Amino acid sequence: MHITSRFSRLLAALFLAVLSIPVLAQTYPIEGYISMVRQPASFEVSGRWFTISPATEFGLMGSFATSTKGPLRDELRVGIYVQVAGKEAYTMGPIMATTVLVHYQWHENLSGLGVITRVLSPGDDPVFDADGYRIRITPDTKVSFYGDLDSLDDVAANTWVSFSGKRDKDGVIEATKAHFIPAKPTKFKAVKGLEVRTVQTRPAGSSDNALISEGKGTPAAPTDGASLQEDQELKVGLGRSHTMAADQPLQDRVHRIGMAVVPEYQREMADDDPSKIHFRFFAIEDNKLRGNINLLDGAVLISRQAVERLSSDDQLAAVLADGVAYSLQRQAAQQVKMNRIAWGAAIAEMFVPGGGLATIAANGLAGGDPETLMKQERLRVALALMRDGGFDPWQAPQAWRMLEPKKLPANVASIDYPDSSCYQIQILNLQYARK
Repeated sequence: MHITSRFSRLLAALFLAVLSIPVLAQTYPIEGYISMVRQPASFEVSGRWFTISPATEFGLMGSFATSTKGPLRDELRVGIYVQVAGKEAYTMGPIMATTVLVHYQWHENLSGLGVITRVLSPGDDPVFDADGYRIRITPDTKVSFYGDLDSLDDVAANTWVSFSGKRDKDGVIEATKAHFIPAKPTKFKAVKGLEVRTVQTRPAGSSDNALISEGKGTPAAPTDGASLQEDQELKVGLGRSHTMAADQPLQDRVHRIGMAVVPEYQREMADDDPSKIHFRFFAIEDNKLRGNINLLDGAVLISRQAVERLSSDDQLAAVLADGVAYSLQRQAAQQVKMNRIAWGAAIAEMFVPGGGLATIAANGLAGGDPETLMKQERLRVALALMRDGGFDPWQAPQAWRMLEPKKLPANVASIDYPDSSCYQIQILNLQYARK
């Protein structure tokens, strides 16, 4: 019995020793944004942690050339899009990266369709803000015009441009092609109950249906939340009810910052201009809402709880600018067209109220799913709106990071950057480099 007991303990010790030896398996490439970096050489992609060693090979996505040396090794920071393969141990711990491929963006072909929100530089080689990019027209650009536009002298804010080109060293797109389209609003038949949702309001706490005010796509409330005289109960479509608080300081702050990120050309339009979007901004009570609700007539709703999570006016501006960008995007009927594809409804018209051509250039959708590309467009446009409104666009990634978790951890520095933040960091580094 004594010998057997010793032998059993020996076998158990050997078994535990074997379990403690890391067994390595090759991981399939994992692709995504770097969402967190820890020193000296550890980073997270798509929820998986990696480390690098002197033997890790680096290269560019789309290229077969890799090397253990070179400047790409220093590119591992939040917001960089990478593809990583490595050796994963079956014991707990990070994956040892064997190959890291970096998405290089400086010379990629870009194309899109967007409204010109600002003429940055007029003249022979004009530069426009559109689609979240700065776009330069050069003597080599193949330029064409539609409708009553005849030359670059006719192009101003609220003109639409379909473009393609590459960034220069300053992050400005030098257009190879640019097609300019005037804003000519016309009606389209909306899908009832889906594209236009009825909004109902009545005094909060009331159960009297006779007090319900109703409007299509708009709160039946004052033009800005700061002028509310009493709390309102608000219900969008078939969704649940929200309280719109008659909290003047809160509503005034949300309205003031929201209007600051509305493009100047929109603010200066006459109220009866068919291209004008009647932007309004309201704070509501909603513990679950960590972003914004955007109604189809320009109203943007944000929760008091989200406002309280954000540490500055700059971060609040980021969320409200996203709502403004949504309405500008919808003017091109991109949202309508994508919705109708998803719902299987027929596309009856090619224009929407407020201006803009509904057709999306096919090359503008290449290389990604439409929903992601449209979200990225809004994130780009929001950065430009923040800059033009006098806010720091570098605070936008922090805003989405703070709104990501359902509940804030004690150590907010531990929060991963969501894809929205990572994409904006990528654009900031390309177009808004800090001096």
